[in-house]
Amino acid sequence: MGRLYEVTVEKDENVKEKITQYILEQGWEDVYISGAVGSVRNVKLTNPVSAEFPPRVGTTECAGPCEVVAFTGEVMKRERMDPVLEKIYPDKTCPLFVHVHASVGVAGSHMYGGGFHDGYAFRKLRVFLQPLDEQE
Repeated sequence: MGRLYEVTVEKDENVKEKITQYILEQGWEDVYISGAVGSVRNVKLTNPVSAEFPPRVGTTECAGPCEVVAFTGEVMKRERMDPVLEKIYPDKTCPLFVHVHASVGVAGSHMYGGGFHDGYAFRKLRVFLQPLDEQE
């Protein structure tokens, strides 16, 4: 695996937009997200709500601040997406597909997890990336 890079999502910045912007600026097309440290707010997570395939997904909203407990995934060009994921996430406004699974803790030590659909940095979020298409 290649070198580890870090992108910092500053307070009130959109997490997925910042990750996407950074990857596009680097010219990468295939990236592994190995983790993140920090806090987010107003997070939307997705999970299957049916047993059919492909599943329908529902959204859980976590209003207010959340502590990131886990954050891992991949980023790829949309044309490389699994056709099933493309049916679930058909938004083609961005040339990249950011596919992250996350767990967040909220007040009272309650935990939520699922596909990271949207959210903003609360104080700051450091995201760790490894480009898979970078030459050694």
